[in-house]
Amino acid sequence: MKNLLVIMSFILISVSTSIRSDNHAAQTNWGAVLKVPVDKTNAVDQVLKNWGNWIKETHPLDSKDENNLASLSITKGEPVDEHVYYVIVEIYPTAKGLQNHRSIYQQTSGTDKYKGVFSELRSVAGPYFISTATQRHTVYHLVPSMKD
Repeated sequence: MKNLLVIMSFILISVSTSIRSDNHAAQTNWGAVLKVPVDKTNAVDQVLKNWGNWIKETHPLDSKDENNLASLSITKGEPVDEHVYYVIVEIYPTAKGLQNHRSIYQQTSGTDKYKGVFSELRSVAGPYFISTATQRHTVYHLVPSMKD
């Protein structure tokens, strides 16, 4: 029950934050929450790892460029009422970094090498995305290995 309350609180905060956020604030991250039936988690784990590997293979990751990906996190909780919640967050230091991500997606998602990654992502994980819980803005981001 405690896990359910924590998860529901996170979702509520995420949704209310996006509703109240300033529409003019620069969007520097993308993230999502998924609610997955326990018996589908192995398949979802695999397609999310494949998607993460797409980012690793196609995105510039050098920390010296302020527009490059700062971090990608895909986490999953313990089962609650026969479901597992996943939280995905991509953080870019700048809005241009997120725009670059979208450009890379447009350039690579239809190629022979990555078409299957996105087809499986849509078919296997897609049905479990909670559309009202899309993450848009970073409230706090700490990467200890990168602090000044």
